[in-house]
Amino acid sequence: MSTLVKLTPSAQPWIGSSDVLFKLKQQIQHLAQCDLPIHIVGQPGSGKHLAACHIHELSKSHSEDMIVSCVNHWQGQCAATLLEELVNRAQSGTIYLKNIDALTQVQAESIKDYWLTLSPQSPAPRLITSTSAEKQTSADTHMQSDSFLSWLHYHCLELPIPPLYNRKEDIIALINHYKHTCKHLAKLQFQGPALEVLTSYDWPHNVKQLKRCLDKLTFLCEQPEITKQTLLTLFPAMENKPAPTKGNLIPLIQAESDFTQAMQTLIACDDEHSYTPSENLDGADFTPLSQLKPVNKPHPALARALQYIDDNFKKPLSLSEVASYACVSPSHLSFLFKRYVGQSFKQTLLRIRIKTAMTLLREDPYSQVTEVCDDVGFSDLSFFVRKFKSVVGVSPGAYRDHRTKH
Repeated sequence: MSTLVKLTPSAQPWIGSSDVLFKLKQQIQHLAQCDLPIHIVGQPGSGKHLAACHIHELSKSHSEDMIVSCVNHWQGQCAATLLEELVNRAQSGTIYLKNIDALTQVQAESIKDYWLTLSPQSPAPRLITSTSAEKQTSADTHMQSDSFLSWLHYHCLELPIPPLYNRKEDIIALINHYKHTCKHLAKLQFQGPALEVLTSYDWPHNVKQLKRCLDKLTFLCEQPEITKQTLLTLFPAMENKPAPTKGNLIPLIQAESDFTQAMQTLIACDDEHSYTPSENLDGADFTPLSQLKPVNKPHPALARALQYIDDNFKKPLSLSEVASYACVSPSHLSFLFKRYVGQSFKQTLLRIRIKTAMTLLREDPYSQVTEVCDDVGFSDLSFFVRKFKSVVGVSPGAYRDHRTKH
């Protein structure tokens, strides 16, 4: 067959210890236990292939082959015939179809016919597909009902891969990993200001771009010690990039509507460590999300999502769960949050929980931090304390004690 096919060796480990990466690994572990098809969505270079390999290795068919085929090479060929050949080769292993968005409409229809015949109870290879976050978001945002990517959303379990700018805490670990595993990078040394540049850059092409940057540095720099000026000379795009914001929470964007302004008021936790009275934060409770005026709700799916968060933020919540309730894809709901709320879903949920914790600590001078942690939806005390301090400026205990004195 003329398509690109290869067997995948053992997967490389994920590098880093960020909260975002930890959650991703938990999702992969969970998805690997199910035989349903999986659709991976992520930016170029973010690790879609690596995620597929880990799903295979953690599944019950890990001893079988994983066959990888790039759909970009399927042009002019019968997709049904190609898929049948892949199935015969994979047996009860895994088939990973990269760049699934490259299918033509005719090819997609033939794939659908096979897809719908699959049953979790029948012996067949697991199917994994992937596409870029940009293309998936475009399909979801424009409600392209005839798009194969939109069809996949309803017939697959979806796994979003976080971009590197959401896990900047892992950049130093990635650099050290490459220095230990690539001989030509072993001598690279970075001055402190240079590392600050690397960790504050957005890395639009993710981990692959970081690796290529290191490769270029070894070739272009005569001195092994890299300075900030050297980086900015070789990579001018890294200049004037803002450093990571406190607590890795992106700042609220400028309000585009009354709705956005209302939402930003609801989730604001501004300068609470200064203990300056605030109308928004010193009230008994903040206005529930569901009580926003209907005329200010720009999208019905976002309104449903906000209602669900308002009712359930004290429980474990995921973007997929909320998106399912709102009847949209996770990627589209993520787009709605960033556009109309000015924060991502995770950042909004975090701020709501922190703000609720602040209210509980103010109202009860004898409150226990561990109880407040549980009451607002955090399952890990150390994570709660760390995030509270990053947003408010002081620990929960110190905040409670100081508010009690005043």
